[in-house]
Amino acid sequence: MGYYGKVSGVFLIFLQIVLSICSWSELYAPTNLTELEKPLVRREIKIPDIEEFKVLKSDFHMHSVFSDGYVWPDLRIIESWATGLDVIAITDHVEGPVSRPYLSGDDNTSYELAKGIADYYGILLVKGGEITKKQPYGHYNALFLNDVSLIDVEDPLVAIENAVKQGAFIQWNHPEWNTATRNKFEFQKKLLEKGYLHGVEISNGSEWYPYVLDWALENNLTLMSNSDLHGLIMGEFNLDRFQRPMTLVLARNRTLESVREALDNKRTIAWIGDRLGGKEEWLSKLFFACVKFGRVEIVNVEKNEGKVRVENISDIPWLFKFSGLAASGTHRLEPRTSSIIKTKGTGEVIVKVLNAWIGSEKNLEVKVTLE
Repeated sequence: MGYYGKVSGVFLIFLQIVLSICSWSELYAPTNLTELEKPLVRREIKIPDIEEFKVLKSDFHMHSVFSDGYVWPDLRIIESWATGLDVIAITDHVEGPVSRPYLSGDDNTSYELAKGIADYYGILLVKGGEITKKQPYGHYNALFLNDVSLIDVEDPLVAIENAVKQGAFIQWNHPEWNTATRNKFEFQKKLLEKGYLHGVEISNGSEWYPYVLDWALENNLTLMSNSDLHGLIMGEFNLDRFQRPMTLVLARNRTLESVREALDNKRTIAWIGDRLGGKEEWLSKLFFACVKFGRVEIVNVEKNEGKVRVENISDIPWLFKFSGLAASGTHRLEPRTSSIIKTKGTGEVIVKVLNAWIGSEKNLEVKVTLE
């Protein structure tokens, strides 16, 4: 056998080895079960604009592993985006109560770790922290801070003053916590006198505080509703039936500056479960932006009987009661549904919105002309 014959033989052996390896790789290659994969998708929350204002879905109270939460800061961003939010604040307790032996960083670290992914997903991230003091002082979120570490001081009033010096928005958290409201709001009155208190949670997590709604309206405070998340959101709220708790912010633009301007001017509505709480002005405008009344169609001229189509174009459920000659009865409109309601001719009716509260014992009432 000549030289070229030997080379050809070696090449054939090499080729056989390569083909054997390829066959073996194909035989033992993993099967990719793509049906198990689930892409990250956003659960959009449809709420129409109210006049010149965009309705931004917001949560200004949640925690990460940098205080007593159980998740990394960037997961808060992903959860918030997936559940339809536009604006959030990660407000870790600046004092503890949990030591962080395996973590480095300071009170600004959770914000710094979350900011990049917030920008990626288009979430407006407010820089803030929670001032955590024992009774009778309560807990406060300082929002729109420059340096969170400056509020990590022992004296609660000094901590809040340090936040205000940075131009912070101060929110009183979960007022019912450890019976804080039963101290007759003494410390909070001091904050009000100094101009240091700007907003209050009328709901926190799964809790709703109707009497705080009255107190907040009396003192012209911004009304807030937040999750106060510590664990995974899917483990704390029934997202199959309800949206997560949130503050609806009526902002001129989708910017942090517009969010702050709206908070300062009290343009918010609290939403928890099926309940809404807010000032009459904004709740009534929200109702008419979401619920549309068609024209009455007379179906029996002799009896003056008719029907009207009422449509809910939002993801907010609405429960309301008609009173008047033209229509009566209680009706519920689920998100993005419509209903045919019997009428007695045409005319003005009073609509009492049973799941919209403008006081602890007062529902929103609006007038509607059926024509």
